[in-house]
Amino acid sequence: MQWTAFTLWAVLGCCSTKAENSAPERQACDIPNEAKRGVCVQVSQCAAYLQVRNVTNLPAEKVNFLKKVQCEMEIHGQEEDSYESLVCCPANGQDYLFPALQFSKFEYRRFLDVTARFKRKKLKRRIHTVEPTTGFNLLNECGKQVTNRIYGGEIAELDEYPWLALLVYNSNDYGCSGALIDDRHVLTAAHCVQGEGVRQRRGLKHVRLGEFNVKTEPDCIEEPNYLSCADAAMDIGFERIHVHPEYKEYSHYKFNDIAIIRLKHPVSFTHFIMPICLPNKTSPLPLAEGQMFSVSGWGRTDLFNKYFINIHSPIKLKLRIPYVSNENCTKILDMFGVRLGPKQLCAGGAYAKDTCAGDSGGPLMYFDRQHSRWVAYGVVSFGFTQCGMAGKPAVYTNVAEYTDWIAGVLLQEQKPQQQQSPIS
Repeated sequence: MQWTAFTLWAVLGCCSTKAENSAPERQACDIPNEAKRGVCVQVSQCAAYLQVRNVTNLPAEKVNFLKKVQCEMEIHGQEEDSYESLVCCPANGQDYLFPALQFSKFEYRRFLDVTARFKRKKLKRRIHTVEPTTGFNLLNECGKQVTNRIYGGEIAELDEYPWLALLVYNSNDYGCSGALIDDRHVLTAAHCVQGEGVRQRRGLKHVRLGEFNVKTEPDCIEEPNYLSCADAAMDIGFERIHVHPEYKEYSHYKFNDIAIIRLKHPVSFTHFIMPICLPNKTSPLPLAEGQMFSVSGWGRTDLFNKYFINIHSPIKLKLRIPYVSNENCTKILDMFGVRLGPKQLCAGGAYAKDTCAGDSGGPLMYFDRQHSRWVAYGVVSFGFTQCGMAGKPAVYTNVAEYTDWIAGVLLQEQKPQQQQSPIS
C-alpha cells in the first residue's frame, strides 16, 4: 500500500460512523420529479445519488436536488453519534429520472436578481455582520456558527463551518484546505505550502474564504419558503507563510506537518466567514476511542467508485469520523512501515468514511458542548492512497501540541516586519 500526502484528502459525506453491520431501518421518502417513493439509505449505498454528485461541475439546480433528497434524521437528545447521513434513493436501484430541481418561479426571479447584482458589483460582498475590531471577542466567539439550525445530511449548508479556507494555487488548482483562526491567519498543513506538490502547482496563489460551490457565484439554495444565498467568496493574497521549523518535506512520516498563512489584510467576519477556536492548553480534551470528530471540505468524491479516480467535489461536503487511539493506530501503521509520532493523532478507518484527495490542511473538528463552539484539534496530514478503507485510519497533526508555536507566530506578526521572506 502506498502512502501520499499532498494528493490525499478531501472530505466526503456527513455523518456519524456506525457499525457497518447495523444498517439503519429503511424508511420511505419522496424524490423530487418522481411519482414513486424511494427509500432512505446510506450515501455509499445509493449509486444514483453518487452518480449525480460525483462530477466536477454542479449547477445550482442539481445542488438544489441533492439537498432535497437528503433524508431528515431524528436526533434523540445529544446522541448525535448514533446516526449516519442518509439519502432518498430509488427503491428499484435505478437512476433518478430527472436529477435537477428548478427554483420556484418566485424564487427563480430572486435568484436571477441576486445573480445580476453580483455581476454588477463585481462580486463585492453584500453583508457585513460582525467586524473583528468592534464588539467581537475572539476568545468567546470563535467556533460559533451564526445560524442555530440543526444540520444533517452530507452536503454542508451555505454557512456551515464558516472558517474553512480553500487554498488556490497558481496552476488554478485547489488541492488543500485550511482553517481561519483569527481575522488574519489561516492554519493548514506544511505540505500544502511547501514541497514538490506545491512546486508542481507553481506555488500558492491566494486563499479563498466563504466558498461553497467553486463552480457557481452566487451560491443559492432554496429552503422552505425562501431563497438562501451566500455572500460572494473572497480571494485574499498572502503576506507570509510560516512553516513549522522542524517540518521536513521529504519525511515519509510528516512530523510537524503544520503551517500558518498570514493574509495580506484582515477580513471582516460575516455569516460565512468566521474563525474556529484552538484547543485550550489548560483544559485538554480527554480523547477516548470512538469519540466523534468532524471534517469538511472539497475534494475527491469518488470514494465509492471502483477505480478511485481523483475527482474534486465542487461543493463543500462534511463527514463525521471516530477517533482512533494512538496505541491502536500504531499497530495498524506498523504493518505498513509507518511510524506514528507523539504529536500526531488518528481518526477514521470506517469503510467509505474518510478524508481524501483535496483537503490536506483542513481541520479535524470537535464540538465543545460545554462552550457550544467548534475547536480545531487536528490538521489533515496523510493517509492511505485509497482512502475510506475499513480499518485504515488517517493521520492528523495534533494542534494541541503546537499551541505555543502558534501563539509565538501570531505574536511575532504583531511586531513590525523587517525584510522578511514570504516563507519562513
